Amino acid sequence: LVLAATGMTMIGWGWRHVLRVLGVDAPLGGVIAWYYVGEIGKYVPGGVWPVLGRGELARHHGVPRSRAYASVGLSLALLYLAAMFVAAAFLPFALAGSGFSPWMLCLLALPVGLGLLHPAVLGRVAALASRLLRRELVVDIPSWRQTLGLLARYVPAWLCIGVATWCVARAVDPGADFARVCFSAILSWIAGFLAVPVPGGAGIREAVLYASSGLSKDVAVTVAVTARLGFVLVDVVGALIGAPLAGRR
Repeated sequence: LVLAATGMTMIGWGWRHVLRVLGVDAPLGGVIAWYYVGEIGKYVPGGVWPVLGRGELARHHGVPRSRAYASVGLSLALLYLAAMFVAAAFLPFALAGSGFSPWMLCLLALPVGLGLLHPAVLGRVAALASRLLRRELVVDIPSWRQTLGLLARYVPAWLCIGVATWCVARAVDPGADFARVCFSAILSWIAGFLAVPVPGGAGIREAVLYASSGLSKDVAVTVAVTARLGFVLVDVVGALIGAPLAGRR
């Protein structure tokens, strides 16, 4: 639970740095509160709700609408690209232990995502959005160096998430392989994120964990459900603590 709470809080910390790169200097405590309260929306079907939640909370506290929503979109892209980097580092151990799994193909999104975050591409996306909305969007486009720096800030969060899941696995099966469980945990989050219509990646994350962790079916199901409940508890408690800072609405 401590590792889970640390990992989720570090995601909010990373969002604050995205806001700063986009020209918004918001207080750390406030941004983390917005993050936890807004992220409750991920448990509602459809991937748009956490984006709306975080974006509207930021806008309500004085962040310009274009920068609020741009920061949420960019932070999500950076967050899961960082997950793919960490998963790729663990990939050789997973292949050596349990062999190839079709879920590993999710990592092919890594080069595509990096390409889409290049400043030249982001500039064209911003220009297209301005034409579609028929108004100029005032958004700072981060440099390539800034983008890579922001991506690196999310790496510790994924290490905490992977190790938190391994702690659960080790409590059930003392022989659970560290690298494979960390890999499967992070891969399961990536697959759950890519399955946009599924609230919180429910079912998807559990299936990926079972398929790629090398754990027996009973142990994998126990680990997946227990880890899920732990992260849900962190989200709920974080939202309750952050609600007064985020505002009554």
